[in-house]
Amino acid sequence: MAKSKQELSGLDKMFELSKKFENKQIQWLPKRIKKDGTAAMALAYVNVRQVHDRLNTVMGTDWQTKHEVFGAKTICSLGLKLDGEWIWRSDGAGDTTYEADKGAISDSLKRAAVSFGIGRHLYDLPSVWIKCETYNGKFKRWTEDPWDKVRQSNSDFS
Repeated sequence: MAKSKQELSGLDKMFELSKKFENKQIQWLPKRIKKDGTAAMALAYVNVRQVHDRLNTVMGTDWQTKHEVFGAKTICSLGLKLDGEWIWRSDGAGDTTYEADKGAISDSLKRAAVSFGIGRHLYDLPSVWIKCETYNGKFKRWTEDPWDKVRQSNSDFS
């Protein structure tokens, strides 16, 4: 029989938090675009709602955040109650180009969550250049699947 959230040890909860997200849950952000606009370096990420869902699923109500703003930087402190004690870890992010304040709050939470293992596996993915379409130098869409390039990059037969 599966243990309830309250019965899991802190170590068990850390293991559950750090489980990989399914490939279909991963989104890809164009980090750098080639000058000719034919490809972009793809950065894998999960959105903040997926982080919330993972925290809620594993921790129930035993998690909380505090945000502090320092100029254009937002620091998120994420607290998890593990084995009856609050453990805090922090990280920060700057304003984003779209909805600057909200982006900084979301990004700082995602970065703090990585320190508890959430989405940490994404940092182990290779950097890959993916064919894309652009319009006036701005990213429009991927024209190939980033996961295909990741698999090729990790293969001994590429």
